Amino acid sequence: MAGHRRWLLGAIMTTAVTACDPDDIADVGDIAERSAEANSFRLNSFRLNSFRLNGFRLNGLALDGFEGADEYIRLTEIRLPNGPAVTQSWLVGSNLHVQTEYGAVLSGPQLAGAEFLFEVTEGAQGKEGKRVKIGGVKPMALLSDVWFYDLAIQDSGGPWQPLCVDGDNLATTAILLGDVWDPETGDRVSPRPTGAITFACRGAALAKCVEWGYPPWKSFLGTSLASYHQTCTRAVRADYCGDGTPHTLDGVEFHVKDALSIQIADLLTPYVVEAEWSPGGALCLNPDNTRLPDPTVACDLPTCNASLANKSLIQTGTLLDP
Repeated sequence: MAGHRRWLLGAIMTTAVTACDPDDIADVGDIAERSAEANSFRLNSFRLNSFRLNGFRLNGLALDGFEGADEYIRLTEIRLPNGPAVTQSWLVGSNLHVQTEYGAVLSGPQLAGAEFLFEVTEGAQGKEGKRVKIGGVKPMALLSDVWFYDLAIQDSGGPWQPLCVDGDNLATTAILLGDVWDPETGDRVSPRPTGAITFACRGAALAKCVEWGYPPWKSFLGTSLASYHQTCTRAVRADYCGDGTPHTLDGVEFHVKDALSIQIADLLTPYVVEAEWSPGGALCLNPDNTRLPDPTVACDLPTCNASLANKSLIQTGTLLDP
């Protein structure tokens, strides 16, 4: 199937190991005010470009149901170090839980040393094995349900290397998210594939937007943050047209505030309004205030007028020299 789609930045856990969501959606709690944020043009960032976690299921089928596709990744096992077989798994926030064949439930730091075993087919290269190992797990803060995973990958029996790297090619950790995204368009796949999990590398947009106060599994003042998280991924990457095209570079700072006041205006940081955002991209854009000079924008957008107008969720601003 030469035309098989290559569109998921995620993992699918089903059958023996199934991912599920917590029954109750918690409030975000206290979020620290930030005067400026450093953006990223990357949606996600794995060390090995050939290992993109393009959708897989534990029952051996590719996401579209055909293992005979030209590319697929299948999770064959979650293996505990010197332990029993894993029969179920699920996410609570971003904290992975597994249940063993003896009924024990393990999570958090108890999963240090656990391995994800994959069978990968990449076109003419045929099948090969890859492993992802959890080196360590820690919460973002005390009592947080955002957890950081130190992950390493072993490619065909070679040396272990960090799975996630930042813009300087230095090792970083990941947050587990219960969704998958199209790596080309940046769209969150909807409806959510059953048991979807993405290893979201810190420093790139998917993880940054969790750390900035928009965990997609939560709500804030009764409003789901899933749309805010998706909107944030557009804003972080300056993806004005919502087509996956970034218009910024790593490390360029910008101002951000939102309609829920999770992020609020900082009166000590001078800025001009750049754009206002929805999950599908920018709703308006001030072309004189873009983060990079004279970007090529493929869509026609009105200029921004009143603050947080047009039903936008997030507003970004370009910083002014003090």
